[in-house]
Amino acid sequence: MEEYMRRILTLSGKRLEKFALKSGKPLPERDMVKRLFEEVEISLNSGESRVILLHGLRGVGKTTMLAQLYFKLLGRVSEKRIIYVSVDEIKMLGFRLMDVFESYEHAIGERLEELSEPTVFLLDEVHYDENWDLALKVAHDRAKNLVVVATGSSAMEIKLSTDLARRAKRLHVTPLTFTEYLHLKGIHTDAWIKDDLKKLLLTGEADGIEEKIREVLLGFDPIEVERYLVSGSLPLALSSREPLEDAYSIVERIVHWDLANAGFSREILEKAFSLMLMLASGESLNYDRLTARLGISRPVLAKLLSALEALEVIFPVRAYGSLGKAVRKTPKYKFLAPALRAAILNRFGFLETDEKTLGNLLEDAVALYLYLMAGRNLGLVTYDASKGGADFILSTPREKVVIEVGWGEKDDRQVRRTMRKVKADRGVVVHGGAFKRRGNIIWLPNEWFLLML
Repeated sequence: MEEYMRRILTLSGKRLEKFALKSGKPLPERDMVKRLFEEVEISLNSGESRVILLHGLRGVGKTTMLAQLYFKLLGRVSEKRIIYVSVDEIKMLGFRLMDVFESYEHAIGERLEELSEPTVFLLDEVHYDENWDLALKVAHDRAKNLVVVATGSSAMEIKLSTDLARRAKRLHVTPLTFTEYLHLKGIHTDAWIKDDLKKLLLTGEADGIEEKIREVLLGFDPIEVERYLVSGSLPLALSSREPLEDAYSIVERIVHWDLANAGFSREILEKAFSLMLMLASGESLNYDRLTARLGISRPVLAKLLSALEALEVIFPVRAYGSLGKAVRKTPKYKFLAPALRAAILNRFGFLETDEKTLGNLLEDAVALYLYLMAGRNLGLVTYDASKGGADFILSTPREKVVIEVGWGEKDDRQVRRTMRKVKADRGVVVHGGAFKRRGNIIWLPNEWFLLML
């Protein structure tokens, strides 16, 4: 382990260059990197030990964030005091996370309790160590001048101990929004347009929005909307030659590693691929149909869906109404990253860039946006389960907005029907047509909605 640690101390920067630099120049950063750096700065300035956990769906760019953080810290922290470790690698070599801390103590001749300079450990895919939470807790409690930034899939939230949860700062990394995708491609949009569009959605007010957004829309090719929906919700779309193949490899790792570690048998793991293909097809499915087609019991299906939800592969949009009704009705399952739906369809030869498929991918993107907005506004995202009901209902303490989504032009019949039913403040039709307003219903072009976050 000592030899491995010496290699880490010598080669960390070289290993991370491919994630953070291109032709020697820094790659564009997501806003989360700035927030992460600020959190580390707080600890470095105070001298207090801290654990920061970056969690989220596999493939959302957490390793890149660690790499970008590494290069931002150079100059602020001594190079020998920034240690990058890929935990899946040390697991493969037969080492434990505890061994990493111990070998570093030997390498620098200081115990964690005696660190003479600020020290930062960047631990990638920490969940590969079964006792990662205990190792981080012990290091945190022993050390001074120590900051640990650890990444993991959403599964790490499931196994996070109460003790570490109290000590750690958790940052949730989500799939890319459309504006983040554009930003990483070097196409910038001003923050004010996001604020205006969110205001339009939530309050119906946005004076002069048509004039303001015209210049923004001239800044990118309209084909970028389709590219985003098919593969751009995951950062690999910007660097991979085969983004959908690489996205499907994420699906395989989720099944063969995350679900396997959750205790599912090999037979059920194979069923997981079939289940995700059925969900990706976009057809209306209920629990009875799913159990019949998969040949598994309802409790096993419920456990499998719950695990995929916890891993943020899918996002359940539950039926509007009482708790009893929500439980009885099968949720509409959306893929939190539209690229995963496209990757699954592509793998099995069902990906078509037609109106139906693009509509399903757009619904995934809208679900992601509403999921993010609901989280920020203490809201809830549901759907109208009655025949002819609308796709989404966003309920916050201040308002209730009914939303219908389609790739092509759409009318307002479903929105009006659901608005009457749930006594909503306003309705929004997200569609492939023009912007217009009729009473308390607004038609938003697809690209307008996607510029909202």
